[in-house]
Amino acid sequence: MQYARGTNGTVEIDGDIYDWEIRRQPQPLADGTWDGMAISLRLRDFQREAIVQFPMPTRPNGRPDMEKQRVNVDAVRNSVTAAIAAGWNPTSRGKAMVFEVDANGL
Repeated sequence: MQYARGTNGTVEIDGDIYDWEIRRQPQPLADGTWDGMAISLRLRDFQREAIVQFPMPTRPNGRPDMEKQRVNVDAVRNSVTAAIAAGWNPTSRGKAMVFEVDANGL
């Protein structure tokens, strides 16, 4: 597993370069649940954005992990391919599309 140190970066998939950045760290919701980390993805030199939401990581005792989350670059690669498979066309125009993935980005 490779983790990124910063809040943004790039991944290369099939010769295309995708820029990613952290859009949101985990945060509590009003009903007592938690939203996990969200990452925005964009094909370089194109406008269409995909927002990928990861689940809130939990500790072995079942409580949410409150520490700042690091970005797993392999999960970002998997989430790009999962978003494309789910219908995201990075070369088109329009609103950002939101996808929910598991901790591995699938």
